[in-house]
Amino acid sequence: MWLKKYCIISFLLLFTGFFSVNGQNALVEVKAYLEKDTLYLENKQVCFTYYWNQGNIVLKSAKNKKNNRELNFLTNQTPNVILPGEARVATDAKIEITEKRTFPNEHIHKEISIYFRLADLEVKHRIKIYTEAAAISHTYFLKGKAKASTWIANDETALQMIEKDNKNDETDSERIASVPFDGNHWKTTIVSFKEATDHHDNLVFEKETLPYRKKENHQGNVLLATHPQKDIGFFLIKEAPIDYSQQYYSGYDFQIDHKNITVHGVGISPQDLNNEWVQGYGYAIGLSRSDKRALQKALLEYQKQLRKYIPARDGMILANTWGDRSKDSRMNEAFILKEIEQASKIGISHLQLDDGWQTGLSRNSASKAGKKWDDWSTKDWQPHPERFPNGFETIIKTAKKKNVEICLWFNPSKANSYDLWERDADILIDYYKTHGIKVFKIDGMSFANKQSEINLRKLFTKVMTTTLGEVTFNMDVTAGHRVGYHYFNEFGNIFLENRYTDWGNYYPHRTLRNLWQLSAYVPTERLQIEFLNNTRNPKKYPKDDVLAPGGIPLTYTSAITLVGQPLAWMEVSNLTNIEELQKQLESYKKISIALHTSVVLPLGEKPNGFSHTGFIAFQNGVPKHILWYREFSEQDTYKLNLPCLKSNTVFNRVFGDMMIILQEDNDLNHIKINSPKRFSYGVFLIE
Repeated sequence: MWLKKYCIISFLLLFTGFFSVNGQNALVEVKAYLEKDTLYLENKQVCFTYYWNQGNIVLKSAKNKKNNRELNFLTNQTPNVILPGEARVATDAKIEITEKRTFPNEHIHKEISIYFRLADLEVKHRIKIYTEAAAISHTYFLKGKAKASTWIANDETALQMIEKDNKNDETDSERIASVPFDGNHWKTTIVSFKEATDHHDNLVFEKETLPYRKKENHQGNVLLATHPQKDIGFFLIKEAPIDYSQQYYSGYDFQIDHKNITVHGVGISPQDLNNEWVQGYGYAIGLSRSDKRALQKALLEYQKQLRKYIPARDGMILANTWGDRSKDSRMNEAFILKEIEQASKIGISHLQLDDGWQTGLSRNSASKAGKKWDDWSTKDWQPHPERFPNGFETIIKTAKKKNVEICLWFNPSKANSYDLWERDADILIDYYKTHGIKVFKIDGMSFANKQSEINLRKLFTKVMTTTLGEVTFNMDVTAGHRVGYHYFNEFGNIFLENRYTDWGNYYPHRTLRNLWQLSAYVPTERLQIEFLNNTRNPKKYPKDDVLAPGGIPLTYTSAITLVGQPLAWMEVSNLTNIEELQKQLESYKKISIALHTSVVLPLGEKPNGFSHTGFIAFQNGVPKHILWYREFSEQDTYKLNLPCLKSNTVFNRVFGDMMIILQEDNDLNHIKINSPKRFSYGVFLIE
């Protein structure tokens, strides 16, 4: 009877998968189907197979179709999901396969939803497959009733004597993935990150390990695993906030021993469960060659599928007045009209009104009346009646004539775990409908608890859905417990950091260093990177400080932002001698779409103020642009290994300072870059 029931279910699931995949043409290279006891998930680049295991799937094999390298885990019997204290045998499995877009105009993808039960606990496992990514993503949703009061177990056996066996799965914290190693001699790199950039300026940390027989716990959002002999590697991205901002964090994200890697932390507690699906954290797994650079390219290509780069929506050279530390003391219609005029002359596309445009003044206001932060009324989010007596009508009308978009700062009400999320969404939607405002800087976010995270997702989703995906949210990660770099990516970009000459903490090389390190693991077009009015506050820096911003050309400090989203963190009406900046931005706009649709990787030395450094941009896997920077280095020539070049490669300088790049005649894998001047840059087209 059981066998007959299972066969009927299998037939129905197979039929559903076959019809969904082969009955439509939009994703003909993406396949998802259940055949006997094996689930097949593939696109033109990768193929993953899983034992069905009644819905709680077990990884069976992974193949890189580009170089025909394959990993086999035929003896693996470990399912993806284990929740300590819950049933271990899945029941009532079913599968649904559809084609979807996250929001209108986004990349279409195949979505596979697997449903199963662990006794009274219901699990939905959502899998996404995109055509142009060598990876698939897995996200988990839970509802129903749990047996356990917590899924985070105490790790009391970690340092037992070596004769003791490794701890078994019963003592693990909740697990959302198990990826075995095929053979010995793998090496792993775990990458962790810092946000709260008001407090941190070292944002990326890489740790290399050789897996051992005993389990080791590691914190991080990205893991690279490579086997040089097999010429295959895989990456894991835990799609969650940074460790300390996660819900119910067990203290680690990955466990590694010589047999496998497990991903931990579903981001849900038994106390969060009800009769509606609660979304937890997930992960993406992708394949590439064993070369670290190839793995980084693959993981960036995957992330670029999560939010399509639409130039009219996502491309921006944005100015925000807060960087000059006037706070909101100058915020009024007359001042904003001056900013619009100057922004238009320079070539800035967006002007953002930061904190102070609204009636309800915040605690960061220059005015003593400012008290708001956690709790706001609808009236608080009307234009300040004294500062903007005409509302936004005059500035919006003027900005349109000058080809400048007006953007707004917004701080959602976090009272009662953002239970006013729908009202806040309606406020933003009204500004979109009434004034055509499409870019909102989101400040003050706090993932203080699971409900806060749920309600913030609802807020952003409603705005995106109602506006047909036309809005961009600038997610501020400068303080608090926020989205990090691999979560909520579908909603916009990342406002990375606040730096000020007033405090003497703005150094261009440190900004470049943060961008350079992040670029290996986060698509650069998702990062707003600032440059300041470097003529301000020269006395805040020592006279002999050769890296002080006042001694560096503005065109150089702005050039370091070009692979990201340039952010003029200043009152642009205070700028003088804007002609060179104007020419630079005019040239940049001609290649910005090419840059932001490319995969950008760091090149050269890690910036430290005295380096030769830069970025390389790949289009369709082919190197297309190089952006190069000479900091305060003693040397004017730098030799660079670049093995992806063809013979007779030509590097044409598109704009920037006088630099020359030549391919070595006797070694095609090396180039020489000559930069006669310190603090100079060049943008090159590779032909």
